[in-house]
Amino acid sequence: MIVVDDIHKSFGGFKAVDGATLSIKQGSITGLIGPNGAGKTTLLRLLAGDPTPDSGSVSTHPEASAGIFEQTHAANLTDDRTIEEEIQYSCPDADRRSVRNICGAMLFPGDEALKKIGVLSGGERCRVMLGKIIGTPVNLLFLDEPTNHFDMESCDALLAAVDAFPGAVVMVTHNEMFLHAIAKRLIVFAKNGIHLFEGSYARFLEKEGWE
Repeated sequence: MIVVDDIHKSFGGFKAVDGATLSIKQGSITGLIGPNGAGKTTLLRLLAGDPTPDSGSVSTHPEASAGIFEQTHAANLTDDRTIEEEIQYSCPDADRRSVRNICGAMLFPGDEALKKIGVLSGGERCRVMLGKIIGTPVNLLFLDEPTNHFDMESCDALLAAVDAFPGAVVMVTHNEMFLHAIAKRLIVFAKNGIHLFEGSYARFLEKEGWE
């Protein structure tokens, strides 16, 4: 779905992404892993199309339709809407039953879906954001540290939603439970650069591991 050829991106003279060449396949679940400040979120945004690289190219399949989840997006929810209304707003073609199913998958069953956005906690707002993205007709999903502020039940719900997602998923996370459970390939930020590891997180730890 995406082919990346030798891309570079700098901010204020600092090389955030330096020479990445990789591909994102249809139906794959790819984890971006590495130390804080290595450039994982920058690469995720480059893959999503904003910003553009300083050099190199990012080619996206014409039929790819992307959704991106970032923690900061939860601040853009409308406080006086209910959870159901907020998700319905992003999925205007979905019937009420489908919207309620999304609410339930995000741990807002029954009358919980009628809560106002303004009374929700940070973690609950993040679950609403994920519901909005999952409910839209996308086949390419970008997740930036999606489990921040999530309790175990919320993490389990997100795991199930990502595992059932039919398109490609690219995810920045330090959550090893997530990596072990669903990542089938990894983009690794290491001292010698960025490389693609074809295999599970357990296989990566066995074959390469962290320095």
